[in-house]
Amino acid sequence: MGSWLNIVLMFGLLLVSLQRTQGFRLPQSTSDKEETLKKLTDIIPSLQKHYNTLGTEWVGKSVFASQLDRLNSRGSCTCQAVLLEGMLNIYEEIFRDMSNKSEKKEVKTNLTNIMTNVTNVRKNYSEEQKVWRELQEIHSIKVKNATIQKGALNEFLMVFNLAY
Repeated sequence: MGSWLNIVLMFGLLLVSLQRTQGFRLPQSTSDKEETLKKLTDIIPSLQKHYNTLGTEWVGKSVFASQLDRLNSRGSCTCQAVLLEGMLNIYEEIFRDMSNKSEKKEVKTNLTNIMTNVTNVRKNYSEEQKVWRELQEIHSIKVKNATIQKGALNEFLMVFNLAY
């Protein structure tokens, strides 16, 4: 989680996750949405049948249920604040590593001072820290796992409808 590419990917996931909050949403016409959902509603059952995910053993095996439950509580969280929290987190990790590698006491003291200030500022981002952790959890989902894939198939329409 130390590269800027991961931050960009997290930002993309954030845009998707904030669709039901005050986040960015691409304008869509109602008829486009209805037409798209109708097509998907026709397609998904045949895929569920093919992958044998219609049985009761698949009830409750969703991929994003825990994140969906928390969507509406993110109204005060902005994309910018989540990115800043993520950046501060990375700075903290960088400075900690630099401090651990340094042999000079003055350098260690200065880096510790910086980390203390970063930690104090991060206290203002508690909600964003939660979102950042959730994005990391989402990013770590094993997308090639057959059980995850089947669970995703079963909940897809619900998530897609919220995101649209």
